[in-house]
Amino acid sequence: MNKVTVAVIIIITALFGGLVVSSFLQKQADTIDYSQYDSTKIIAADENNGNVADHVRGKTDSSVVLVEYADMQCPGCASVMPRISELTKLYGDRVAFIFRSFPIQGHKNARAASAAIESASRQGYFWDMVEIMYSNRAGWINLDGSSRTDEFARLFKTVAPDGDEEKFRSDLSDENIEKKINFDYALGANNDKITGTPAFLINGKAIDMTEVKNMDDIRNFVEDGIKNALKEAGLPSEPNYDSIVEVTE
Repeated sequence: MNKVTVAVIIIITALFGGLVVSSFLQKQADTIDYSQYDSTKIIAADENNGNVADHVRGKTDSSVVLVEYADMQCPGCASVMPRISELTKLYGDRVAFIFRSFPIQGHKNARAASAAIESASRQGYFWDMVEIMYSNRAGWINLDGSSRTDEFARLFKTVAPDGDEEKFRSDLSDENIEKKINFDYALGANNDKITGTPAFLINGKAIDMTEVKNMDDIRNFVEDGIKNALKEAGLPSEPNYDSIVEVTE
């Protein structure tokens, strides 16, 4: 392996938080038949996912479904999220955007952070919590124990000043939230062959990351996929530029 190859690998790893195969073990993987689930569609709540349905932005019965598998600690996921949020505004109800957790092994706070967004979801603040967790990622990725919980609770109260902090803290360790995280991960690993994050699929077709050099590339590749899927569905494929927002790092 020459120096150039090594340098490329280092750059890609830095961008995407390690696009590596995770050996994370799911407690449910040996007991759930994931082939019964169509991961290209919105998955309803049931016992296997802790009675927590997919988290969706946009029109739930859209013929175009964008799925992201993301690690909350992944720097690439954090950087690309504002761009994906922009796309959800540009295409509105023509696209359903599903966010699923895929905590990578070696990211010590990834699963705890996934629990935090699920806990916030129980009070109606899932997307707000995802965004504030990513934008404040540097403040919690190295924390442990009560310090980590306190920081998560602080961020929750920032987006939900009238929210129930005690309930939020209690829900962090709820077994159904653990089920949901395990379910999302196993669904991605088994059905969609996800090996790293961020990973995107449109109507079940994976976005090819091999030519990606930066976060704007991912955004553009995802938008191209959305446009193609809209055309195939016979729907208008141009974005609504009146909804565009400025994206910053």
